[in-house]
Amino acid sequence: MRAFSRYLAFVGWVYLKMLKTSTTQIKRIILMQFVATFAISSLLLVLDVVWFWSSLTGGMIATLASAYFAWKVFAKQQQTTPEQILVSYYAAEVGKIILTIMLFTAAILMIKPLSIIALMGTYLFNQFTPWLASFYMNDSGEA
Repeated sequence: MRAFSRYLAFVGWVYLKMLKTSTTQIKRIILMQFVATFAISSLLLVLDVVWFWSSLTGGMIATLASAYFAWKVFAKQQQTTPEQILVSYYAAEVGKIILTIMLFTAAILMIKPLSIIALMGTYLFNQFTPWLASFYMNDSGEA
């Protein structure tokens, strides 16, 4: 019974979080990931062209995976129950992981030469972009 009450509390928390999150805020976070990708890649272009392309690829993998997740989760949030929202979160996360693995595999196999440091560095930085953006945005999505 205690596990079930924790489950209901978690579902309620997810549902309230979904209602507070606006699509404008999500679009801004995805845009921030694009901007971060191009800014880091441009800085690395000064060092080496291989680092530029590797960084651009890593950033785009993170951004595309985040955009996929947002699209799957927030496409029909107003019409669903909290349980359906939770299921869509899990399904979207699994899809995001599979997409990320496929894109990394394609990048590693198809891009020669490739700098793993630049690829993974920009990817990891873009994974923190939504967290960093949360410090600068209020609940309405304004900076």
